[in-house]
Amino acid sequence: MSRFRDDRRGFTPMAGTGLLIGVVVLLLAVVGAAVFGFIDGVAPPEAEMEIDAGGGEVTITYLAGEPIRADELYVRGDDPDDGVQFGGWPADGLVEPGDRITVEGATGNEEVEVVWNPAAFDRQKTLESYDPDEAELEGWEEDPFNEGFDG
Repeated sequence: MSRFRDDRRGFTPMAGTGLLIGVVVLLLAVVGAAVFGFIDGVAPPEAEMEIDAGGGEVTITYLAGEPIRADELYVRGDDPDDGVQFGGWPADGLVEPGDRITVEGATGNEEVEVVWNPAAFDRQKTLESYDPDEAELEGWEEDPFNEGFDG
């Protein structure tokens, strides 16, 4: 019986085989997750944009951030008058800080949003949005001490 206890040669091949199987299973899980879309590999861009609806037109300005491909940006919205045709970013190449576009036909009473949506991946992110109802309330402040009340 002591002869079996002193012989440890069988343990090393078993440990090596178990370790090899574990590494292969882990590698297959990572590759499978990437192939089936569980790992995107693309992060949304860090971008700061401004939508200005003054003067009877809507202007979108890219203020700061990394360059973004123009074919990945979309101007979407809701126009109560149905006079604006929303769609892709109206420029080619890269959109960089300082770039500015005007939304054709928009007057400022439309809800507008700039959306990043790359064609190769099934994800999107709204980079900036404008709601005319919220914009009207931003300039209005309530007088907490009723100083303007004459009564």
